[in-house]
Amino acid sequence: MKHVVYAVAALLIANTAHAQELQYQSIRTISVTGQAERKVVPDEAHINVNLNSMEVKLGAAKTAHDAKLAKLMAIVRGTGIDEKKVRTESSSTQPVYVYENDAQGRQQRLFKGYRVQTNVDITVADTTRLGDLSDQITGAGFETGANTEWGNLISTYYTISNPDKIRDEMLVDAIANAKAKAERMAMAAGASVARVHSILEGSTPMFHPRPVPMMAMAKAADFGGAEAAIAPPAGEQALNSTVTVVYELQ
Repeated sequence: MKHVVYAVAALLIANTAHAQELQYQSIRTISVTGQAERKVVPDEAHINVNLNSMEVKLGAAKTAHDAKLAKLMAIVRGTGIDEKKVRTESSSTQPVYVYENDAQGRQQRLFKGYRVQTNVDITVADTTRLGDLSDQITGAGFETGANTEWGNLISTYYTISNPDKIRDEMLVDAIANAKAKAERMAMAAGASVARVHSILEGSTPMFHPRPVPMMAMAKAADFGGAEAAIAPPAGEQALNSTVTVVYELQ
C-alpha cells in the first residue's frame, strides 16, 4: 500500500512540475532597455586640508598637529559652517627617514622625526563662502613645521549635494522610457504589454570629482591670494541611467 501511495505522490509531483514548465514556456515576453539622461551642475564645494606636523619627538609632533587642528576648527566655526560638515578622511603617525651618503660615500638611513598627519574634508554648501574660507586657511600658517612632501596642503573640488535623489528620479524616467518603448514594439508585433516580469538596474554614474590642488600656501599671497588658486565649478555633466525591463505580452 505504501508503494502505491509513493508512486501516486511522485506522479503528482511530476505532473505539477510539467504543468509549471509548460506555463513558463507559454509566457511570451519582450525585453527592452530604458534610458534616462540628465544634465547636472555641481552645487557644493569641498576643501580638502592636509594638516601635518613633524618634530623629532613624537609628543611635540602631536602637540603641534593638535594645535593646527583646533585652529582649523575655529576657522570653520567662524565662517559659519556646521562642524558636522567637517569629516576626517585619514589620520596617521609615522617616523620619517631619509637616505644620505656619508663621508665615505656609503648610503645610510637617517631618522628625521615623527610626522603626525590628518586629512580633513570640509563641505561648503554655500559656495559663496569658499573664497573667504580658503583665504583664512591659507593665511593660518599651517605650512609651518609641516612635511610638505606628504601631499598637497590644500585642494578643492565640487560635487552634487543630492546624488541619491537624482539617481532615483533618473531610474523612474528610465523605466518610463522602457515601458513606452515596449508598448511601441508590442503594438508593431500585434500584441500588447501586460505585467512586468523582471527589472534589472544598469549603471547610473554619479559625479566623481577630481580634487584640484591649490598653490602652496606660502606662495598664495604672491599671486593675489587664495581665491586665485580656486578652480571654478565644473560645467554641466550629462548623467545617464539604464534599466532592462522584461514585460509579459498578451
